[in-house]
Amino acid sequence: MQWAQHGTYSLEWQGDILVSRLVGEWNDVAARNMHRDARALWQARNGRAWGLLTDAREWGGGTPECFDAWWAFFEAGVAAGMVAATDILPSMLHALIVSELAERARRMVRYRRSQNIDDALAWLAEQDLQIR
Repeated sequence: MQWAQHGTYSLEWQGDILVSRLVGEWNDVAARNMHRDARALWQARNGRAWGLLTDAREWGGGTPECFDAWWAFFEAGVAAGMVAATDILPSMLHALIVSELAERARRMVRYRRSQNIDDALAWLAEQDLQIR
């Protein structure tokens, strides 16, 4: 049985930064679809370094399968040139939910949690990534 996507996302480049905005409660279909769409965007960069800013202020959480699919997205992004990542979460509860993924990400790229968009973009600029 094919499940419908739960949760939405948007993806856009701001210079060397792929900004992903997550909204709603997610299932693995949303994470897999975001991976598919992001892959097309980062492949056009031909391996040039880039950063990920995940704006999850409107994200409600996800199923366990969602986190597995999201991790596959993250690993593929690293293989495609991602060198730094930051996220903005709506609450400490959300930070606890993703703490294991955050720790894994920290072992692969420069990573930190940000307080807001300006904070996130400033930190990514410090990582030698261009913000338009």
